[in-house]
Amino acid sequence: MDNNKVLIERPTGVLLSTNEKKNESNWRYDNCYKLIFSINGSMDYQMKRNEFTLSKEQFMVLNPHDEHKQLTVENQKFLIELDPMFLNDVANSIHSHNYDIQFANTLQKNPQVSQWVLFVNEYLQNGTIDHSVDLFLDHSLTQLAILLVKNTVGIHTQAWNVNSFKTISPLIYKTMKAMMENYQHPWTLDEMASVSHLSKYQFAHLFKEITGMSPYSWLQLSRIIRSQEEIKKTNKTIVEIALECGFSTVSVYNQLFKRLYGVSPGAFRKNLKK
Repeated sequence: MDNNKVLIERPTGVLLSTNEKKNESNWRYDNCYKLIFSINGSMDYQMKRNEFTLSKEQFMVLNPHDEHKQLTVENQKFLIELDPMFLNDVANSIHSHNYDIQFANTLQKNPQVSQWVLFVNEYLQNGTIDHSVDLFLDHSLTQLAILLVKNTVGIHTQAWNVNSFKTISPLIYKTMKAMMENYQHPWTLDEMASVSHLSKYQFAHLFKEITGMSPYSWLQLSRIIRSQEEIKKTNKTIVEIALECGFSTVSVYNQLFKRLYGVSPGAFRKNLKK
């Protein structure tokens, strides 16, 4: 085993942990779900719709055939590739649905996902790569699939699970719950901060440190999650759904939805009915 690189291939997925600073000049896409996690330092990725800079403990999940390329890696890169059939079988065992999961094209941060990655990475770095590691990883990949399905944003997400933030920061958790319960309200930063009893500057800094995104971006994602269920389960128009879920205009809603999923809300609804 190279001290700077661990590569393990299993039937359900592949794990790569490396300090290599390899940049990619060509676009690539893979027939797998890909978790890219920043253990420390920053990583820059480019996709057709966005560019991302991942900071410590931020991650993103790429869907099968999402075109992307790695621009820079500051320190360590941790990557997991999951077999699509495996991940969707896990998802169906949790929430039965008739479509493949598509994760939102956005940076995320979750305490349980972070704990999983840091534990697995430490286990592999401190041990010897042998048959026991294969067995360990087989069970661990199932755990990861469950965590991603239950704790990350995608078309499968029925409600944002924020319970794991409660012990990390009760103040931020309290604000999350308030925004989720009053998602139609046109929240200002001052109002968000007042729930946490912090200045707006303290609140904005702490919120991004804990969640990996700004308070307003988090609120908009929460509204997107609510809108998805309306698209799936009602015959309301896209305009009605957008306004009822707290978006200022249907244009803002359409733009954010397309940036996250690559299709408009209307096309998303049509795809579900196929």
